[in-house]
Amino acid sequence: MQVETSDSVFSYDIAGEFAAAMASLAVPAKARVAVAVSGGADSMALALLLVHWARSNTVTVHALTVDHCLRDAAADEAKQVGLWMSAAKIPHTTLQWDEGRAYRSRPGSAQGAARDARYALMLNWCAENEVSHLFLAHHADDQAETFLLRLSRGSGVDGLAAMAPLSERGGVFLARPLLGLAKARLIAFCEEVGQPWVEDPSNQDRAYTRVRFRAAREVLEREGLSTDRLLATADHMRRARAALDYYVDALLRQACAWDKCGVGRVSLPALLAAPEEIGLRALAAILQIASGQVYRPRFDRLQRLYESLRSGPWRDATLHGALLRRDGETLTVIREAAQIADEQSLRAGARGLWDGRFEVEVTGLPPAREFRVRCLTRQEMSQLDGSAEEPLRVRETLPALFDSAGLAAIPVLNYTRADLTTLPGVSFTTVFICPRIDQFPEDDAEL
Repeated sequence: MQVETSDSVFSYDIAGEFAAAMASLAVPAKARVAVAVSGGADSMALALLLVHWARSNTVTVHALTVDHCLRDAAADEAKQVGLWMSAAKIPHTTLQWDEGRAYRSRPGSAQGAARDARYALMLNWCAENEVSHLFLAHHADDQAETFLLRLSRGSGVDGLAAMAPLSERGGVFLARPLLGLAKARLIAFCEEVGQPWVEDPSNQDRAYTRVRFRAAREVLEREGLSTDRLLATADHMRRARAALDYYVDALLRQACAWDKCGVGRVSLPALLAAPEEIGLRALAAILQIASGQVYRPRFDRLQRLYESLRSGPWRDATLHGALLRRDGETLTVIREAAQIADEQSLRAGARGLWDGRFEVEVTGLPPAREFRVRCLTRQEMSQLDGSAEEPLRVRETLPALFDSAGLAAIPVLNYTRADLTTLPGVSFTTVFICPRIDQFPEDDAEL
């Protein structure tokens, strides 16, 4: 088929396959989406294919590049990506991870930390700019390598299901329309349309496990572990995971309720009556929701907690950033205040995700007005009138907004500073989000 880009016409069947993958993702018309572009051939191909598709589907695309600061060349590479995006008429923003410089001498932990930082930076940008989907360029080779990595770590059904085409994190959908396409085809696409790309030297560094698996693929292919077979097995695992998710979701709806402060109350008879696998998964999801964490708790600790709930002895505990208290047949789950470190700026009119748990928004003030969002200290709480019904251990886990004059609002407690209450149309809102937890991060191997 022939496809027109902004500057050229090319014939390549990949565009038809991409359009079919996009149809399965069901991105709504007039949506605002972002695409992660590192500058590699796969992300460059994704950006070009996505913007072509978007122009026919009234979708707005913005490209994001993260300068990870792990190499001196990273800044120049980000600038080059910006130039390529400009040539393709795609708006572009570079986000910088300054802490990356500290990891240059620690290669063993650099990739994992950089991955987490990239997600955090891009997801925060999406939340602040009302972007519904973040597109990622993971392809078929990545999917096969992820399967092998997780197999080597002893993963179960969830890990071996590898990456999902569509998942959700912090209120933003992560979309991967290239999972059915091999990297070689993406390179061929870039070559056909004359699009250069950046080669990341870390992709050849055998200090990284993923690189070593990549180098072993030829041997594995000879033994029958082809990419197609690995992907077929991952598909089987994905169907099994979907069935488990269905019953976990039903159990969570039956057994757990969340209030506006992010406090969960769990019916222990309902939780413990479920099959053990379902109960364990539901308990893991409850801890994730309460703490705002993307990763599930380590399985050995989760199992010990489950056993103490089922057989005793029970002592109130903390796990995975959550405080758990038992009162008869009810388990109360609260965010552990000491583990909250999120402090961020928020401009009026923008929406932010705080501590992975609350959507925070200020409306009715000029966009230039800036607020800080963080927890209250106990001293600051002592200065309030004390009329809030919520206990102290709950109040100290809630988002508070500060401006240049000090504490401005605690929306969950219906507190707004007196001088702001007189301004017409001003609103401070926070909403506790209770996402459906059904997707592992890319390198998680538990359960």
